Amino acid sequence: MDEEKSKELLFTRIKELESQVHDLEKDLIHDTLTGLKTRAFFEEEARVYLDLTSNVNIGKRKEWFGFKNISFLFFDIDHFKQVNDQYSHAIGDLVLQTVAKAINQSLREGDTVARWGGEEMVASLLGASEVDAKSKAEDIRTKIASLQFSETPDLRLTISIGVVSSTPDIKLEELIKRADQALYFSKQNGRNRVTTFSELPETN
Repeated sequence: MDEEKSKELLFTRIKELESQVHDLEKDLIHDTLTGLKTRAFFEEEARVYLDLTSNVNIGKRKEWFGFKNISFLFFDIDHFKQVNDQYSHAIGDLVLQTVAKAINQSLREGDTVARWGGEEMVASLLGASEVDAKSKAEDIRTKIASLQFSETPDLRLTISIGVVSSTPDIKLEELIKRADQALYFSKQNGRNRVTTFSELPETN
């Protein structure tokens, strides 16, 4: 094999490796089914934002557009197992993709939405108060309830949502726990509803 041919093959292989690395990096950031961010990426980003809103870093806020808090929306598609059982896992995947797209398109530029696991998704809203976050959640809930699927015209979806807003120096783990509690309340009280953490009976 001559030198030019060897170089050509080497460069081709390098390009293939670069492409594989790029795809691998993308997989670490984006969920392969929904195209949303991964849970790992979301958690890392959320910790950075929470650190910037802490009292220790209050002087840095101006560098980050002055936001003082971050709100989370936790989503769970109601009765998703029934979708898989009644219509097939292929339709279940389509539902996840469609819901993910609807949520993503409903958010502001700069907000982040990720697949948390299974049919659960989570979004972060920078600088949004709990009131603003609940209003956005209600918009999304209504949008999901209006979705139609040509493959299964009789399929109707609803989604339950938990809302939580950060306080100074709160840890991500505690925020997630509060969001889970709000989401659980929504699901235990009829589904297809939005609940904020401050609305929970034990917090009043």
